[in-house]
Amino acid sequence: MAATLFEKICSGEIPADIVYQDDLCVCFRDISPQAPEHLLLVPRKPIPRLSEAGEEDAALLGHMMLAVGRIGGWQKLPCACLP
Repeated sequence: MAATLFEKICSGEIPADIVYQDDLCVCFRDISPQAPEHLLLVPRKPIPRLSEAGEEDAALLGHMMLAVGRIGGWQKLPCACLP
């Protein structure tokens, strides 16, 4: 199976305006923003849909939820929220 766009961004194959990254996830600016600040946070581990996440992904998903709050604070966003 071919790598997805997000996998290619995480690996550095496709350039992105990365605002945060660690061993588990990458956050970057959307190239077609729908808001003044539109960031995407994606896991390095491919999870096609949230409904396909398993118990083994619980720590990763929790890590990402905490990262959203930190990134929002660093970017001085009034509200770090999910649509």
